[in-house]
Amino acid sequence: MKQLVLSADKQSLKSAINLKLALFLKAFTSALFLTGMLVLVGLLLKFTHLPGEQVVFVVAMSFLTFLFLLQTGISFVFVFAHAKLAFLGAFSSLSYALSCITLVFVYENWWGTYLMVLLTGPLLFISFLILIAYFLSGEHRHTTHRKFLYINILLPYLFIFLLWLAFIIRHEVRENRDRRVVWNFSARIFGYPEKLTRYFNL
Repeated sequence: MKQLVLSADKQSLKSAINLKLALFLKAFTSALFLTGMLVLVGLLLKFTHLPGEQVVFVVAMSFLTFLFLLQTGISFVFVFAHAKLAFLGAFSSLSYALSCITLVFVYENWWGTYLMVLLTGPLLFISFLILIAYFLSGEHRHTTHRKFLYINILLPYLFIFLLWLAFIIRHEVRENRDRRVVWNFSARIFGYPEKLTRYFNL
């Protein structure tokens, strides 16, 4: 009888812990989403060159970095129930945090950008390979584990990828615009604006 009571108490305690963990992860994920939206606002300000672009983007990315560092530790709550997911979450979150820092350097064109890209690129690529390997393993996952995998690990990876893609597009647009300015200026100097602009499709 006592064993049944103890077993019931353990089950209720386990259920209570799982419920609190689920609520905490839900609140944490909401903070991630809100910060991600703020990053997108900062990115929009950068593309439109509106006032406050640097402040909003840097602050949002800094807070996102903090959240990913926090998620690195949070991932280890799954270490007993699902060790692979715990280490995947920790490694991926750490690479996301470093990627956020690198993206700030890249977008703001700060000194040391090349070094940051050199350090972060391999980590992000390795985390991608580990993520693919984990998906291919086809393990059965609990609902909480699946949510953490898709929302807290996979979705941020896609978000980081989109930020890199946005930077490449922004960089190409700037390069093309500068190239047009140079060729138009050269055409005016040499006195053949129509011929040169037609030749270079300007």
